Parts: sequence; structure tokens; C-alpha cells
Amino acid sequence: MLRPVSSLAKALALVVLCACTQSDPCEDVDCGPGQCVPSSGQAECGCPPGYVPADMSCKRDVREGDDHGDYVEAATPVEPMEDPFQRVAARLDNPDDVDLFSFHITAGRIYRFTCHGFMDGYNPSCRVTLFGADGLELPGSVGTWSVSSFLSGVRATYGGTVYARVERYSISSTFYPSYEYSLLDRGPDDFANTLTEATPVPVGTTVSGSIEPLGDVDVFALDAVAGRAYRLECLGASSNCGMQVRGPGGELLYQSNVYQVGKRGDTFDLQVMQDGRHTVELFVTARVLFSNGIGDYTFSVADLEP
Repeated sequence: MLRPVSSLAKALALVVLCACTQSDPCEDVDCGPGQCVPSSGQAECGCPPGYVPADMSCKRDVREGDDHGDYVEAATPVEPMEDPFQRVAARLDNPDDVDLFSFHITAGRIYRFTCHGFMDGYNPSCRVTLFGADGLELPGSVGTWSVSSFLSGVRATYGGTVYARVERYSISSTFYPSYEYSLLDRGPDDFANTLTEATPVPVGTTVSGSIEPLGDVDVFALDAVAGRAYRLECLGASSNCGMQVRGPGGELLYQSNVYQVGKRGDTFDLQVMQDGRHTVELFVTARVLFSNGIGDYTFSVADLEP
């Protein structure tokens, strides 16, 4: 009587063993941003919004013939480029196409997204807008252009994922499908932007800085002595550098001519009438030909007295 029971137990054990040794259909499947889900013994990819299953993986949901998504969920993730001269080729497949890109920002740092297209009259053929997950333009973001490039820069006020939208410059401009894009992390702002937080500059020194994004101002402070004269000089690396000089009471003593063309810098000889803290606000002129209002500069303070 024990024999049949033993045979039955062996059969049951064999069934359990076979069930346990069946392979997982998802074991060697990589669904990319999605997750593999077993279904009827087969592997299937469950994809997040903005992605669709394709060849046992998940790819961005873009129209046929398009290279980048038209809506935020299908935006192409990009990272800041280490090489400031690196560019990636892209294409608008029709005059109404938009290309969306997503990237992460950190509060306090400056980011620049640029599309490099063709020159159409005095304007570039493409434009860039930065916006957040709420669909609104990023606070503090500003666009500017020069020759064939349009860039949008921002000093981030919060951290998280944001988006860059590249599109035709305007409906009245000539349509050029090809362009290149670049994303740079320019780091934190280098110098203070207000008179109360001005960065002290000792006489006889030269400092280097950068004006970015458009509208940025770097403010320096000079502890001047009455009866002495100082030469203040700013020089732009590739853009026109200008300055405003104020006395201890905030009164304006000098203002660069922002409309002057063909001059990369400015010089002012400060004749000090009273002891105290004088301030110098540095900026890059955006009202001259081929200037986009950002750029690197050097600033120096020299004592003209023997």
C-alpha cells in the first residue's frame, strides 16, 4: 500500500520542481524607462507617459520622421555639455514643428540653451523658450540672439526638471529645417548684482567675470580717498563692456555710451571729491551690432596719483 503513495508523492514533487525551474520571461528584457511585465508567459513592456513599446523596449513617442517629441512627456532628455563648443544636429520636420528637450536645473546656477541655425535677415532662423512643468515660462529666463544663434538663459530660482522648446523664429521668417543645439551649465553667478552687496576691489588689481544671462549686472565697490584719482577700466572678451559709476550717496558720476559700436570696453578717470565707498556696475551692451548682451570681461582699478 505504501508504494502507490510514494509514486504519487514523487510525481507531485516533479511537477513542483518543473514549475519552480520555469524561466522568468522578463529576466533578460530591458524596457529602458519602462518596466517588463510578464503576460501569459510572455514579456511585455509597460511604458511611462511619452513612451511607446518598440522591439522589447520603450522609445519616445514621436511622429514618424520627427527626431524630437512635440509634448513634454516625449521631450528628449539632455545633459549640460562639458565642451562649450559642442553642438548636436537636429531638425524641424515642418514649419509648425517644435522640438522639446528636458533637463535638470539646480537653484542658483545659470543655464544656457542655444539653437544655432541660419541667418534670416537680421534674425536667426530658430528660437528657444524655457519653461517649467507647469507650462509657464521660467521665472527670470530671457532670450537673446546674435547673427544665426538664439539662446535662452536663466539663473535658476529652484531645482527640478525644466524644458526647452525650439521652433521656427517666426511665422513670417524663412523656414530652415536644420539647426544645432547646445546646453551649458554656467555655474553660479560670479559677483553680486546689487549696490548693497557690491564686491570690494582693491586698488591696483584686475578681476575677471562674466555677464549672464541678459540683464545681469556685476557690482564692485571701491573705497576711494578724497583728492585722489583712479582709472576704472572694463574690457569685454568678445562683447562691448560698459559701466555706471556712483558716488558714496548713490549719485551717478558716469555712464558708458551703450550705443557705441566697435569698442569692446570703456575707461573712466574718477576724480574723487569725498572719501567713501564708490560703486561700479558692469554690464555688456546689447544695443550694438552682433552683440547678444552677454560675455566675459576684465575690470581693473589703478591709482593715477604718484
